[in-house]
Amino acid sequence: MFILIIVVLIALGLNTNLFTTEKNETKIELPTPIKESATISQENETTKAVLIPEKIQIHDDSNLTAKLNKLMKEASKLFQKNEDNEAQKIYDLIIELTQNSKNPKILKYFADAHNGKAFLYNVYPNNDSDSAIEEYEMILEKFENAYDVKLLKMYLSAKLQQAQLLSKDEIIETYDELIKKFSADKENRFQKEVEELQFSKSFALMGVNDEEAMEVLDNIIAKYQEKGSGKLPQTVQYSILNNIELSIITNNDDEKYVDLANKYLSDSADTQPLLEMLNIVKNAQDLDQTDALTQWKEEHNNYHFPDWDFSELKKWADDMEDAESQARIREYLDTFEKQKYNRNYSNEIYNDQGQNNNNQKDQGQNTNEDTSSSELYEDNDTPLNYEPIEYEADPYINDVYQNADPYQPSYPSPEVSYDNPYLNSQANGVSHNYFDPLE
Repeated sequence: MFILIIVVLIALGLNTNLFTTEKNETKIELPTPIKESATISQENETTKAVLIPEKIQIHDDSNLTAKLNKLMKEASKLFQKNEDNEAQKIYDLIIELTQNSKNPKILKYFADAHNGKAFLYNVYPNNDSDSAIEEYEMILEKFENAYDVKLLKMYLSAKLQQAQLLSKDEIIETYDELIKKFSADKENRFQKEVEELQFSKSFALMGVNDEEAMEVLDNIIAKYQEKGSGKLPQTVQYSILNNIELSIITNNDDEKYVDLANKYLSDSADTQPLLEMLNIVKNAQDLDQTDALTQWKEEHNNYHFPDWDFSELKKWADDMEDAESQARIREYLDTFEKQKYNRNYSNEIYNDQGQNNNNQKDQGQNTNEDTSSSELYEDNDTPLNYEPIEYEADPYINDVYQNADPYQPSYPSPEVSYDNPYLNSQANGVSHNYFDPLE
């Protein structure tokens, strides 16, 4: 019995130690708060690891911009040397570096590179307009559904540049398409662009459908008349003057537009010379205007039509059936045009030798200073060398659309189109040099 009691006590003692060990082991294995704290710490470290690359990416965009800028300058220099294949390789590299970016500033180089390739395709000696159109399509596909204003402006610009390679009818269709697209913007962020598109469409319609061209301009004018605005935007001012010209060409009454010009444009130095010139041309259909022309020259001897184009009036005169009227109008138009170009090409370029030297220096010609257009890219952050020459096919158009915004589209002249004989011309067989038929 004594031995049995001892065995029972030993067994009880062993069980007690076992329980104590299990509890102790349980206590050791349950530092749960410590484990959770470690997990949070690891998550924080992971978050930091994610944030750091984002900061690096911003820094990389800055470095990439500098690299892209350098590449664009190099492509421009190669272009000037007629090394088109090498320039194209650089444009391809730029596209590769930028195509996956979401930064509008970086994507601008993507658009510029495709624009550069488009110009290389279309320029002498390639004259490959189909490939140029495809390059513009790459930009359009990239930005068509964008929301960012800058990206949409690049879409607009590419569409307009592409239009220069199309027929005049297709140019007008392009304007209609763009007007519809940008008028539908729910936030009305593109009112200015829509108005400019309408204005440009009216010029494209000149000589195609003059009545519709007047209607488009009338709509622009009416919108601002309803507002009762004191000062009109340039597009509206020019719309008034252009509708006077169109009224003459279409044999419609121009009185309301003359009244609008006197009301809204009386402060402009262009108004009276242009109004009186148009009145002389209109009256020349029936009467000799020698005295009126003499008086005009005395009063406006220093006026040189800085932004006026006579092409539509000359076309109108050429189509006249009455030979005497045609002869008078052509004589007066030639007089006005001669006054314009005598100042532009004689006084500014040839008469003043010192000024001529300054012009050469400004153009980077015959000087030791490198002022080539390739140096301008870094300063202005705008694409170079791939925009075809702009002819003076429409009054005021170049002045209206000059804009410091690098994303603001340039609007093509309606006369610069696929079927324009001057578009793919070159001077003296030298690649990339265009000549202006007006010069």
